[in-house]
Amino acid sequence: MPAVEAWLRGGPADGRITHIEVGNDGPLPQAIVLPQTGAYLGARDLPSQPVQHRYLRCTGEVDPPTFRYDGPVPQHQ
Repeated sequence: MPAVEAWLRGGPADGRITHIEVGNDGPLPQAIVLPQTGAYLGARDLPSQPVQHRYLRCTGEVDPPTFRYDGPVPQHQ
């Protein structure tokens, strides 16, 4: 799959640039979901369960493409 680089604004991945996979003909998705997890030193031996965070593509022609933070994805979705 081809990939492009896109900026993430707000949320846990704020200000990062990441690779986004695109379809065979190259369109970017309207939303991406990134799972993130972590552990607290001394509090747990294992990382916590991943929480998925949604980023929505900003409208207009932005180069590189930019996705803004839309919040965590509810666990039941």
